[in-house]
Amino acid sequence: NAENTRTTHTHTHTHTEVHPRYLIHYTRHYLACISRENAPGGLTFDYCLCAYQGYGNASRQYIAAQGPLPSTVNDFWKMVWEKRSQVIVMVTNCTEGGRVKCEQYWPMDYTPCLYGQLLVTVKSEDKFPSWTLREFNKQHKHFQFIAWPDHGVPTGTEELIQFRGLIRQQVESSFSAGPTIVHCSAGVGRTGTLIALDVLLQQLDKEKAVGISAFVQQMRLSRPLMVQTESQYVFLHQCIMDTLQPKVVPKSDPLYENSDMIYVNAIALREYEKQS
Repeated sequence: NAENTRTTHTHTHTHTEVHPRYLIHYTRHYLACISRENAPGGLTFDYCLCAYQGYGNASRQYIAAQGPLPSTVNDFWKMVWEKRSQVIVMVTNCTEGGRVKCEQYWPMDYTPCLYGQLLVTVKSEDKFPSWTLREFNKQHKHFQFIAWPDHGVPTGTEELIQFRGLIRQQVESSFSAGPTIVHCSAGVGRTGTLIALDVLLQQLDKEKAVGISAFVQQMRLSRPLMVQTESQYVFLHQCIMDTLQPKVVPKSDPLYENSDMIYVNAIALREYEKQS
C-alpha cells in the first residue's frame, strides 16, 4: 500500500541515479544509510535502491543493491564502509551486449584510487572461466560472476553452485558481522536468484527441506521483482536439484580444494532419506 512503498521515478532527478524506472520499494525494508540533504528540488535522496534481506535460517544478512552508476560510485563505497561489509558479490559484467550495466567501481589496475574519502587498492585479481575473484585493501573480498546474462540464466548450474560455495566460505570465515552486498544491474533478477540460492541451500543443510516458492514470496515483501523472470525461477529450482545429485570431485583439481561444502547438502539429504 501507499504507506509501505516508495516509487523510484517520482522526480526527474532520480533518473540519473536509478537503473530501471519501474521499481517500487517497501520503505520498512529500504536501506536509507546515505542521504543527500541538498538534492535538486529539495528532495532527500537515498543512494542506490538498497534493501536489507535478512532471514532467520541464514547466516549473516544481505544487502541487495543496484549496480553503481558513475554518479554513485563514491556513495557505494561509503555504504560498504558504513555497513562494515567485507564481502561484495557482483553478478554482472560492466558491459553486456554493448550496453553499460554497471560502472566499474574499483581501480583499472593496481594503482590506488580515491572514491570519496576511501582509498581503494586492488591487492589481487584471479580470473577463472566463469568468475573473477579480487581482494581490495586486504579486507574487502570481491566476487564477480561473469557468465550470467541479464534477464537470463547461466548455461549450466554447476558453475554458479561452485561460485556460491566460495562466497559462503568467505562469509563464514569473515571476522566482520557486516552484511554481504550483492548486486547486478538493477539489483533484483540475478541478485535475487543468487541470494535465494544461498539461503535455500543453508536451509536445506539445516532442515533437510526447502520451500522455494514461499521464500521467493518472502523476498519480494522487502524488494519486489526479486528472482525477476520465470527462467530465473526455474533455474533456481534446477540448482537446488543439481546440488542434491551425487558428484565425483576430482581431488587433484585445485578449484575444488576449498569447495567441499558445496556437496554437504547432498550427503546430508541421502542420510536423512535412509533414516526415513
